[in-house]
Amino acid sequence: MKKLLFTAVALIGLFGNQAQAQNTTKKWYVSTGAHAVNHNSVRGMFDQFFDTDNWSAVPPPSQLTISRTLNRSFAVDVQASIGEVDNFRLNHNNEFMSLVGAGLRYKLTNGYILNEESWFDPYFRAGANFYRHPYRGIHFDGGQDVAGEIMGNAQNAHNNFFAVSGGLGINFWISQKVGINIETQYVWVPAMESDYIDFFQAKAGVAFRFGQKVCKDRDKDGVCDDEDACPDEPGIRTDDPRTNGCPDKDKDGVFDFEDACPDEPGLVEFQGCPDRDGDKIIDKDDQCPDDPCPDGFETDEYTCNNGCKVEKPKPIDPPVVDPEPVKEINFENVLFEYNSADLTSDGVANAKIAADIIKQKGGNYFVDGFADSVGSDAYNIKLSRRRAESVRQALINEGVKPEQLEVRAFGEQYPKCTNDTAEGRACNRRVVVIDRY
Repeated sequence: MKKLLFTAVALIGLFGNQAQAQNTTKKWYVSTGAHAVNHNSVRGMFDQFFDTDNWSAVPPPSQLTISRTLNRSFAVDVQASIGEVDNFRLNHNNEFMSLVGAGLRYKLTNGYILNEESWFDPYFRAGANFYRHPYRGIHFDGGQDVAGEIMGNAQNAHNNFFAVSGGLGINFWISQKVGINIETQYVWVPAMESDYIDFFQAKAGVAFRFGQKVCKDRDKDGVCDDEDACPDEPGIRTDDPRTNGCPDKDKDGVFDFEDACPDEPGLVEFQGCPDRDGDKIIDKDDQCPDDPCPDGFETDEYTCNNGCKVEKPKPIDPPVVDPEPVKEINFENVLFEYNSADLTSDGVANAKIAADIIKQKGGNYFVDGFADSVGSDAYNIKLSRRRAESVRQALINEGVKPEQLEVRAFGEQYPKCTNDTAEGRACNRRVVVIDRY
C-alpha cells in the first residue's frame, strides 16, 4: 500500500503538466478491486499515513464504483465498499463495515488542464455517504486510545452514520477500455465531535470504460479524426463534413484550405480576401484599396481602372465646318481598316477611278475624311484628316494636280451607316471626293 500511494503522488507531480487526458466520448465507467482503511493517521495531517501497519485491507472484490461522464470536466459516481476492517486506534477489530455513497468528480483530463485522450487520467472527488460500522456501546469519556490519548468527550457512538468524503484518484488506461484505478479519500463523520471513527480509505482495482466509441484526435481540436476533415490541423467544429475540424485562422467564415487570404479576414464571395472600399475588387488587386471605384464605372470626369479613378482627357472642340451641298463624283467610297489611315486594296482601286474622272472632267475637289465612333472626338478628327491626306496623295500619284484637291476632316460626324455593328463602322471609315464649285 505504501509503495502504491507513493507511486500515485509521484506520477501526479511528474505528468501533471504533460499528460493527455481521457476522452469524454466513453460515458460509462466501472471499477472494482480492494480497499483499505486507516484510522490512526487522522490524528494529524497524514500522521503515519505511509506506515503500512496502520492500514486494514479487504481483498477484492470489496469495492465497486460506477460513474457517468457529464461533460469534459465533471462526472458523477456511486461507490460501495464492504468488508471486515480493524480500527487500530480503538483496538476495535474484525468488524464488518459498509460505505455507500454518491460523488462528483472533477477531471483534470478535460481539454483545458490536460488533454482528453490519454492513458493518464487524474481526478478530484467529493462525496456524501451512508456509513455503517458496529460502534454501538463505545463511550468516549475518559478512556484512552491505543496511542494513550484521552478520549475526552462524553459522546456515545452508534452503528449508522452520515459521512462526507473528499480525495483524489488516478486511472492509468492500459488500452482504450481497460485501466488501473488508484484512489484515496478522507471520510469524515460530522455528527461525531471527535475524530475517533474518521478514517482514510485507499482503493486499488481494475477500471473499465464503455458507451460510445473512443475518439482519436491527432490535432487535439475536439473533433474526432474519423469526423475531422483536417485531422492534422487544429480547427473548429462545423455541421459540414467538408469543413468539420478545419482551421479558419482569420475567422472570416472561409476555411483556410479554401481561403485565398487566410491571414486577413475577408468575404466569402472573394474566397476570404478583403475588399475594404467595397468596390468589388479585392485589396491585393486594388491599386486604390481605400477609394471605391469599380472597374467599368465612369463619369464625365473619370473612368475606373484597377480600382482607381483615371481622369478623362478634356475634349478638344473640333473645327466647325459646314460642308457645302456639292455633288459627289459617281464612284465607290474609299474604305480603311480600323484605326488606320492606310488604304485597303479596294481603296487604292477606287482612288485610281476617282483620279481618271477628275483628269477627264477637270475642276477642283474636296477630299473629305470620316471616321467611325470608336475613340474620342479629337482623335477621330485627326484620324479622318490623315485618311483624307492619304487619299489626296493617292490621287496626286495618279496624275491629279495638287492644287485641285482640298482636304477636310469631319471625324465621326455625318455617319453614313450605323456605328452599332462592325459592318456599319467599316462603312463609316471612308473618304469622299466631292466636286467643289
